[in-house]
Amino acid sequence: NIQNMVSFTLGPKSWKTVIYSKATSLSAGDSYLVLGCQDGTLHVYNKQGVLAFPVLNVGCSIVKSAVNGNYVVVITSAPALAIWNVAEKKNVLKDESLASFMTENQSICSLEITKEGNVTIGLSNKTSYCYSYSLSAWMLIGHHQLDSTWYKELQTNKQQTTPSQILCPILQTHVSTPDTSSTNRDKLHLNTVLMLEQQILVAENLSSFSECRLWLSSLVRYLTMQQEEDRLHSLLQRLISSPLPTLFNEDKLSVLKELLKIVATNVNCQRVYSDFKQQVEWAETKR
Repeated sequence: NIQNMVSFTLGPKSWKTVIYSKATSLSAGDSYLVLGCQDGTLHVYNKQGVLAFPVLNVGCSIVKSAVNGNYVVVITSAPALAIWNVAEKKNVLKDESLASFMTENQSICSLEITKEGNVTIGLSNKTSYCYSYSLSAWMLIGHHQLDSTWYKELQTNKQQTTPSQILCPILQTHVSTPDTSSTNRDKLHLNTVLMLEQQILVAENLSSFSECRLWLSSLVRYLTMQQEEDRLHSLLQRLISSPLPTLFNEDKLSVLKELLKIVATNVNCQRVYSDFKQQVEWAETKR
């Protein structure tokens, strides 16, 4: 039996259609409107109100959905996640289990997908994850237990975001306040270093090289601020020792010069600054 007649408006276009179960999710993008139902059916309409994709049944109730560009993503009550490319009419990711994210103490509160098909989820504990197709696993990209002295740096990075960036807008959504409850400063400090290192690796995995450089600068700035000479030395040595002439799609020595400007802001890190300034100058003579 027909249970619901629904009306939609997408831009200047309005239309009516029928569904055979209770609607449980609704999302819209520039090109498509996506309706998920309790019986597991998924309806995708184009701007003209015409089905752009066969009506699918994903096996159980759809609880969340998102659409961006040609990509549609849904979360089911299983709980599992699936992604389709509407233009190519093909499945991109099927039945990716989310069971580890759904516990008595946490739940999934947000779902986003980029126009390139990169999907992220935000948990109720303010932790965020992004799926890696190449690694076939979820990558941690945001954590709330961060050093409050670095929080200003995060705010600065938010202001430098561009539409092509992935991680910074996500952090802007899911990391709203610094952690001031913990008295374990060492734990917060290590969490912050780990998160910054993780951002660089995740951005590299997603080929978002501008964000790689952004988070690399953030890591160097945080280590400089904390006067962590050993970590700074190890990081810069690893970068300058790379046999590649580029670093995240930029000239390696140019990137290092910018990083050294950051190190130079703390007089207590002058030993590291002087050491690597000499190494960069020597490398330039060998070009």
